[in-house]
Amino acid sequence: MSLSSMGDNQSSQWDYAAYVEQTAQLLGIEIPEAYQQGVVENMAQLSAIAQQVMEFPLPPNTEIAPVFKP
Repeated sequence: MSLSSMGDNQSSQWDYAAYVEQTAQLLGIEIPEAYQQGVVENMAQLSAIAQQVMEFPLPPNTEIAPVFKP
């Protein structure tokens, strides 16, 4: 599934297992079989958290910080 096919119900439409597999191939890493399901589950959880962050409303006058300084 491509990024362009993601919709409003991202978590129900997204194939996390395929994403993890393809990303590992692109990065040239091998995820041991014993860890694959855990990585997929974590990716799904992170996606749900990111969706909440992306949906958070910001005031129209919010400016983007040019440099992050902790």
